Amino acid sequence: QYNHSLHDGSLNPMSSFAPAAAMLYTDLETLRGLDKPVDYGTGIEYGDGIFDSLFPNDEVGLQIGMWLNGVKGCDQINGGQMDGQIEKLGNYLNSCKASVIFLRIGYEFDNPSFGYSENPAAYVAAYQRIVLALRRELPFQVIARVKFVWHSWAAPRKDGVTLQGFYPGDDYVDWIGVSIFQQVFPWASYWGGTLRDIDEVLVFASKIGKPTMIAESTPFGGINLNTSETRAFNRTNSWDRWYGEVLMLIEKYDISMWCYINCDWDSQPMWRNIGFGDTRLSSNQEVMEKWDQYIINSAGEQHFLMSGSLDYSGDHSHTIKNWMVSDAKTLGYVSLLLALLTGLVICCRKYSCNRHYNTIADETKHLVPNE
Repeated sequence: QYNHSLHDGSLNPMSSFAPAAAMLYTDLETLRGLDKPVDYGTGIEYGDGIFDSLFPNDEVGLQIGMWLNGVKGCDQINGGQMDGQIEKLGNYLNSCKASVIFLRIGYEFDNPSFGYSENPAAYVAAYQRIVLALRRELPFQVIARVKFVWHSWAAPRKDGVTLQGFYPGDDYVDWIGVSIFQQVFPWASYWGGTLRDIDEVLVFASKIGKPTMIAESTPFGGINLNTSETRAFNRTNSWDRWYGEVLMLIEKYDISMWCYINCDWDSQPMWRNIGFGDTRLSSNQEVMEKWDQYIINSAGEQHFLMSGSLDYSGDHSHTIKNWMVSDAKTLGYVSLLLALLTGLVICCRKYSCNRHYNTIADETKHLVPNE
């Protein structure tokens, strides 16, 4: 069931859009949602359906969030009990039609409620074991298009646990990800993190030279938030309050991917009454118009791309002289993606010092594959 709310007025019908990548969630124990559809209570996710039904003729990548089930699951991985599942994962990656695959291994590993904090070393070992196994199993041409992502929740960790303590090492990490929910609000509570937590992860990534992504994001509380805090801090404008802050972070840290969760959270059984609210772009006319302006038409500092833009995604070693005006000084570039699936959008750009390029964005609420 597609959400066509972005196609009113002058916008094109959805059939004209092909994103740079799509996204789904799975877990190593079952690998659900890859070659068969699954609904966790948030809409249907189906890896093969993305390429067989949605974008059969387009060069589209895939981002996979893979749950490892805390220390218990990591111990099983490290003990060899999950080697068969890792092999099955490799088989799927080998057959996957995605142009590039971003694998978030044990996403939000430092979220205390996710169960990894009791033994970060076990998480590190499990992450490394998965990477090494896939590198051994997959042909070079396949593993070359698999990018391993280390994704922090960018919020307070368990006492005594450090970010560095979870790091698998430069040889095992291709990208570093963060989550952005309430941290950009000046009234953000400690438990959900603040800008300082985001800065910590992105500065860490910058120091070791890894490309970064906003792996999960949405304005916590909903787009149409109207509380004593929004009034007290003069943050009553829905776009400026959250989207504008995220775009400034993208510019400040040269963030290379942005994944936006576009859904009515309370309508989904998994998230009902948690407090996320309605974050559909279509729920606010001004946000819709500015999304069209700044994301679809790239009127601001960031410039967004779509299908076929992943060839050098996150690679700072190349130049883009063929994309530039002749008198522009060449800089290294990053690619950001536009992805859509089950309400998630990933956006992308390339840049030189004075020229920006193609633009497109779209939203979808659920993926319903052809049975």
